Amino acid sequence: MKKLCVITGASGSLGVALSNAYLDCGYKVFGIDLVEPTTLDNIEYYCADLNRIVDDQKEKEYLFEAINTWKAEAEISVLVNNAAFQHVSTQHPIEIDKFKQSLNVNLIAPYILTTHLSDDLEKTKGSVINISSIHARLTKPGFSFYATSKAALSMLTKSLAIDFGGKFRINCIEPAAIDTKMIRDGFKNDEKKINELKYFHPQGRIAQSEEIAKLAVKISEPGVDFLHGACIDMSGGISSRLHDPE
Repeated sequence: MKKLCVITGASGSLGVALSNAYLDCGYKVFGIDLVEPTTLDNIEYYCADLNRIVDDQKEKEYLFEAINTWKAEAEISVLVNNAAFQHVSTQHPIEIDKFKQSLNVNLIAPYILTTHLSDDLEKTKGSVINISSIHARLTKPGFSFYATSKAALSMLTKSLAIDFGGKFRINCIEPAAIDTKMIRDGFKNDEKKINELKYFHPQGRIAQSEEIAKLAVKISEPGVDFLHGACIDMSGGISSRLHDPE
């Protein structure tokens, strides 16, 4: 039987790692992103702006038509809501459009995709993996919109697990810093600052995208079926540590 997986944000560092991890496990992958992945040529790529899809009914219809054409008579067994929008600012008031975009991409789009694909996921006893963040529980200056949207995504995970019951499983992963292009761009590739970030983590490093991807595959495959409505801390221990002066 074909195993089908839909992944949003498929072109970023984590999206590529997720796609490769599911491909390695025999899945066919439908990847959604604004930018076409340059290192993946064995997935079905669909160019979409999730911010627009939330607000534009036609864009929603085009996306789901494309998914239906791709999957043909088969059913989807895994959905990974990985795409994210991050706007950082401590200068309030911040443009409300940035708040709306944060909520659209990080929260409402995962809800739309999960509920639209719920019939498929029920038939396959499938799995939804939401990529949340340590910012769902702990945050820092400038991340008010991002943290709010991720906290809501984690709670949405728990709430939908209750609403859908045993039809399919819904879990989320809450990583701390991951070594991605986005995080390096945020530090302007300043290795000194990146190393400082690493050593704030008890393990003395930040996560690799492949580690998050391996966990996603593990918890979406059979064998851990009682894991449902869980938000898994994958923070390298930093979520347990206070950073008061020593």
